[in-house]
Amino acid sequence: MENPFNTQENKPTRSGLLTTLLILTFIWSGISFIGNVYVMTSFDSVIEYVEDVMDDESMAALTAVLEQSIQTMEKVGVGYFGLLALLLAIGLAGAVFMWRLNKFGFHLYASAQIIMLFIPMVFGLIKYPGVFDTAISALFIWLYARELKIFNKEHVQG
Repeated sequence: MENPFNTQENKPTRSGLLTTLLILTFIWSGISFIGNVYVMTSFDSVIEYVEDVMDDESMAALTAVLEQSIQTMEKVGVGYFGLLALLLAIGLAGAVFMWRLNKFGFHLYASAQIIMLFIPMVFGLIKYPGVFDTAISALFIWLYARELKIFNKEHVQG
């Protein structure tokens, strides 16, 4: 007869796919979060640095791209990078919850990713979400959704 008190058998475990997706999320979202926080907290310094790089003769081929970058940064302002950092932090929090097999994390992550697709539109940078960004976000959300069957609303795994 089976032991009804043996909780080891009932404990859900993370699949290899879920672990891989989460590690990729931690890396990409973590780097993006750090970059956006840096730009947000050093906004004027970053613009000055890009202007200095533009003056370097070896960067002459990139002058147009660098000028466009400065114009874009000045157009959106520091709030854009702060908002992206906030959404990335929410997505990372969602990934932490998913690491612990808590279904709430999926909803946090998916919501943050979807909102991030539209932020450039809100700031007037683009008219439509980018195809590549949308495809990658949709792929990750879909792959995470396929793993929801092992998640538990109350379960928290260390």
